[in-house]
Amino acid sequence: VQQQQPYVFSHAELEKMYTGGNTSDDVEYMDTSDTPWCWYYLADCGRWHRFEVLWKCLFEHHYRSLRIRLCHPLIRLNELTPEYQTVADYVKKDGLLNQNIISISRIQNIDLWEMFCRKKQQFMRIKGVKEIKEGRLFHGTDKSNVDSICTYNFDLGLAGRGAHLFGKGIYFAKYAAYADKYSRGNTAALPLYGGAPQGVQGRLSKVIFLARVIIGRSKFGKSDFQKPDHGRSANDHDSCVDDIMNPKIFVIFNPNQIYPEYLIEYS
Repeated sequence: VQQQQPYVFSHAELEKMYTGGNTSDDVEYMDTSDTPWCWYYLADCGRWHRFEVLWKCLFEHHYRSLRIRLCHPLIRLNELTPEYQTVADYVKKDGLLNQNIISISRIQNIDLWEMFCRKKQQFMRIKGVKEIKEGRLFHGTDKSNVDSICTYNFDLGLAGRGAHLFGKGIYFAKYAAYADKYSRGNTAALPLYGGAPQGVQGRLSKVIFLARVIIGRSKFGKSDFQKPDHGRSANDHDSCVDDIMNPKIFVIFNPNQIYPEYLIEYS
């Protein structure tokens, strides 16, 4: 029996689904927490994919319980899929990470994705634009932080514990090779959603996140900055960078501008 191919929604169709077809500036967003809906994600291969949710769950449980189930599945990708190959190529070729990739996992967190989309829509509405600059950037960290980041996103309260030359925010790098400097290797297994481990215990490895980041309009950061327009009530800028002309380091001060999309384990 030939397997039916999933329908791939266009960006316009997805926007219509998300906003109910009304994209005017005076839209009052409704609480959709009790509305059953299907979530699609845009993979780096450029195609929209449906999340791997059991249909049985959709029919047997209310959407609220489904949200709990999806917060957060860390789905390990098959090495033979185009999605895996595209992310791996991006990490190695664009990210310049010359190390062995052990696994790539996709993070599926509806709550974080909703907040990311709403923040992007808010920026576009306030600035009066149809698009805002986004980037796929890297963040190195310890394995002990993986579960918290996948569940609650990056914690601005922890910002500034390390070096903060360009502001007291959450740091991302254009290159995976640079983010690697901030990833500490250990032998712990990666957490799977629900707290169960995945991977091999005892193998020395490191992790980096590949995240979607709303960069918007950037300015050169300074060490005492607590937001891009530090010391001003205005919010004309959305991020800080190390170099305006050729930025390699990006500092974000609002976690809702971030969606942790993939977790890469390597050695």
